[in-house]
Amino acid sequence: MSTSVTIRRPEAPLRAAVALPPSKSVANRALMLASLAGDPGSVEGFGQADDTRILRRSLMERPRDMHCGDGGTTFRFLLAWACVQEGEEHLITGSERLLQRPHGPLVQALRVLGADITESAVGLIVHGRKMKGGCITLHSPESSQFISALLLIAPCLNQGLQLQWTGLRLSEPYVRMTIALLKQFGSTLHEDAHGLHVAPGTLHAAPFHVPADWSAASFWYQIAATAPGSEVSLRGLKADGLQGDEAIGILLDGSVSSEATSAGIALRGKTEIPAHPFAADLVRTPDLFQPLAFTMAAFGRSATFTGLHNLPLKETDRLKAVADAVQVLGCKADHEAGTFHLSGPITNRHPPPFNPQGDHRMAMALAPLALICGAVTILDPEVVNKSYPGFWEDLERAGFLVSRA
Repeated sequence: MSTSVTIRRPEAPLRAAVALPPSKSVANRALMLASLAGDPGSVEGFGQADDTRILRRSLMERPRDMHCGDGGTTFRFLLAWACVQEGEEHLITGSERLLQRPHGPLVQALRVLGADITESAVGLIVHGRKMKGGCITLHSPESSQFISALLLIAPCLNQGLQLQWTGLRLSEPYVRMTIALLKQFGSTLHEDAHGLHVAPGTLHAAPFHVPADWSAASFWYQIAATAPGSEVSLRGLKADGLQGDEAIGILLDGSVSSEATSAGIALRGKTEIPAHPFAADLVRTPDLFQPLAFTMAAFGRSATFTGLHNLPLKETDRLKAVADAVQVLGCKADHEAGTFHLSGPITNRHPPPFNPQGDHRMAMALAPLALICGAVTILDPEVVNKSYPGFWEDLERAGFLVSRA
């Protein structure tokens, strides 16, 4: 296992054709629904991301102890799934950092709906049973995954589910994704002024192929933006509105042109970079913060990001991690109450090795800095396996010089 990876910028103009990994967000929801429909094997092209592999193995093998690693989605979805497995007992656990992340509102909501969950020192013990369902209100939850976890099991509840989501709606596109997949698997669902209503009923599994991942694509948009004149073909990627991170194409439109082709999406880095301050409200798409922040740092462009309230609760405190990294590069950064301010330019072109602190997105967003610094070294390179196991190999195929130590 490598302890670091060093990325050096390509020696020739960047020309790349990339086969993106499947969306782990779509895969995890489809696997959950297929399992609840009785056929977890019906999901095809689910990829090799750690979070998805762990979830699928747990759903297929149904072990008593389910260790979710660092996967917040995996943990919360399996917790809800275990609650409706009548007569089964499961321990839902994970890494120390994962167990420290917020899960309480989801546990409380599941209990109100009839779940039997016991807290222990090593995780949550669930005794599966038929749950009554009913009405739940979640006010400004720290994670949209709480909403999605409840919706995914809603067809299995005696009374179905009426869910009100009030206050701040972080990462709403992920909930919209859950709703779209519920309907695709045969659930009856409607939305009105009183919230979301999911009727009790039988889910139906059919062959489902997982699409390419827009979250992974965001790092290639970052690369194209940071390399004027670059050409990148993202094979198999489609702009169909299912994944919220598709917004990266609009947010970086001033720096990257993108065009739908028969093969996917073709990117070209623009040679004229906007100089005026950049501003983005990322309340719907907070996962785009890291690639956008490092892109603006590379441009030496002042930027303000809002809607980042839940980023301190991710695999690492992403606001602090990005601030620390850009300050090492010579930029200025400060953040408070979900708002992040950044100003450049990068003055330190020989930074020390970066520690992604267990965060896959941090590692991938740091790598394109090689285009500015000439080379960057990132510790714990295997962290990208959480969502994009082939990232370093794809960089190498694109012309970056990649060496492991």
